[in-house]
Amino acid sequence: MKKNYLFIALAALLLPALLRGLSFYRGFAERPGFATPDFAALKAPQAPANPPAINPEDITQYGGVVLFDASHGNQFTMTEVASLTEAITQRGGRVELHNDPALLEFKLKYASAFVAISPSITFTADEIRLIKKFTERGGRLLVFTDATRNSIYFDLTSGNPIALGDVNAANPLLAPFGISINNDYLYSLEKNEGNFRNVIFDDFAKNELTFGLKEVALYGTHSLESPSGLILLRETESTLSSANDANDPAQGGAALSRDGNVTAFGDITFMSSPYNNYADNASLIANLADFALSGTQKITLDKFPFVFNGSKAQVYLTSEIRKTAEIVSALGKLQASLQFMNIAIEYVNELPRDGDAIIISSYTPGEELTPLINKFDLTLENGSEFVEAPGFGKIGIYGNTFLLLDATSKGNTLTLLANSLEDAIYLLDSLKSGYLSGCMLQEKIAVCSAGSSSSSYSETGAASGETTPQPEPTATPGG
Repeated sequence: MKKNYLFIALAALLLPALLRGLSFYRGFAERPGFATPDFAALKAPQAPANPPAINPEDITQYGGVVLFDASHGNQFTMTEVASLTEAITQRGGRVELHNDPALLEFKLKYASAFVAISPSITFTADEIRLIKKFTERGGRLLVFTDATRNSIYFDLTSGNPIALGDVNAANPLLAPFGISINNDYLYSLEKNEGNFRNVIFDDFAKNELTFGLKEVALYGTHSLESPSGLILLRETESTLSSANDANDPAQGGAALSRDGNVTAFGDITFMSSPYNNYADNASLIANLADFALSGTQKITLDKFPFVFNGSKAQVYLTSEIRKTAEIVSALGKLQASLQFMNIAIEYVNELPRDGDAIIISSYTPGEELTPLINKFDLTLENGSEFVEAPGFGKIGIYGNTFLLLDATSKGNTLTLLANSLEDAIYLLDSLKSGYLSGCMLQEKIAVCSAGSSSSSYSETGAASGETTPQPEPTATPGG
């Protein structure tokens, strides 16, 4: 009986809900179909691929050495710039990594170009001075930065990470050349290569670097300014800077210094695969290789010992300089130093008329050498203890030596003038180091100390190659 009451109670509870549900039932709902894009068929717009058709016979062979900086925390790999290094080797150039700051001065003497890519460590004042002198001699400087490259540092107080862009290290290097890179990125919503940060440039300044270009794509590039130089890749009105979302006609994706020896770009990616074959990027990279190798350093004493054009230097001693044992030893050390730089030495008995040469003479050379000495306007009166030299004034002959560089189309001649055999030996021993650190320098004349001002020539000693008795000479750098 009680069980029947239970069923009646459940029916009374459930029956109204069941009846209500049946009254509103219209069948099971069916999910309507939605039209979706054909994702497999979608393709992002890309700049047209334009791989160059290279004919080796059309490539100018320059030769030369291009230094790639690897001593300033550079944020790149050589694989990323393989298109540039391959273009350099195709033109007879040699790529060399620079990773020892102590050797920068020496390497810049023989390099054709110095390439700094996305540095994160600032160049020192001395490095900037050396690179500036390098470009003044005719060497080329190429600087590449990228808006996607950042160095992460941590705040010592809060521990928060801080991202520093490569422009902080690149701008001090570029400042002496009137070029600056902004800490931003360029973008365009109207004209781009599949992404608003992939900016396409089609307005170029007239220059060898932009020769043959119709369209170039840069990927996340900084903007550059050069009030005294040239903007190579000019912005269109739709190209804006992330710093202020505005367009500045004075800015662009690349710049060239006023003297034409320094160029800077705000992007690296355009040199990496596959982007190096988009638009006319390959032609731009080829132009950059030509630029790096076509610079010719002016032959000055700053370049010593790289002051000879050929692979052989003739050595001539004037009649008053005899090949004593000490002279022979000093010449042998110099010869070994030059051979290290692939320069052979040939000793000759007559004054060379062409080709590279090294001449060693006293302050009173014979008539055969007079025309050469006269080119430098040196004045030495008979019996005088001083030489009048342009730019130096009066220089005492005792303990001082002269280096004279005569660079002509027939060859380069380095003349050493000394007052005594001891001074000549001291100078030769100094030259083997490859540096002129103990000298006052001009482009073609150097005055070098021989460590002592007490030595002198006697008339008979000069003629015979023997010196008058002197105090024990100061030890030479070579021991």
